[in-house]
Amino acid sequence: FEKEWYGARGMPHVEYVGHPLVGSVKPNFGREEFCRRHELNTAQPIVTFLPGSRHKELVRILPPMLDAGAEISKTRPDVQFVLVIAPNRDPTEAQQIISQRQAGSPPEMLRVIHHETPEALAASDAAAVASGTATLEAALLGTPMVIVYKESSINWHVLGGLIQVDNYGLVNLVAERKVVKELMQNDLTGTELARELLALLDPERKQTIRNELREVSAKLGQ
Repeated sequence: FEKEWYGARGMPHVEYVGHPLVGSVKPNFGREEFCRRHELNTAQPIVTFLPGSRHKELVRILPPMLDAGAEISKTRPDVQFVLVIAPNRDPTEAQQIISQRQAGSPPEMLRVIHHETPEALAASDAAAVASGTATLEAALLGTPMVIVYKESSINWHVLGGLIQVDNYGLVNLVAERKVVKELMQNDLTGTELARELLALLDPERKQTIRNELREVSAKLGQ
């Protein structure tokens, strides 16, 4: 977006040459190896949760993700779930949140992993990803996703009025249209997230999103 911004202000020679993630986001191994390492069934769907890299993001975003997993399991007991912990976080933070959930949540088939973000995304049929750079990683890997985020009520009230864009997620901002669903703040509930993720597990819908993500990846350049 900076190219157009500078151009409108008398600097026509600024060029966009590409995003640093392009070419660097590659899994070290495929779905079969990922499933073998984490005792998952390659023949069953995998849904991955990426709740963010800050402690407060874990506290606010992980619970509705776990609720969504429990909701999905009621109608699709074949779905397997992976929770990816950011490299800068201690997995025990997530484990504490998981242990505090009510009976029936989290889903029974949940694997908690650390340091394998590209591999998890590449192996996934769908993902719920906290708004941020990880959404571009998912796009580059062609993973159908729902972009989610939840701030404190005060921050959302103050900052929400300053944001003058139709979409929040980087994937949709790059595409300049809504390619993937966004569930922000009060819209992020277990029920809503479950509904959107189940929709992504439909083979036709999944392929459509993957095709559109390829277009987003192409716009990111070399």
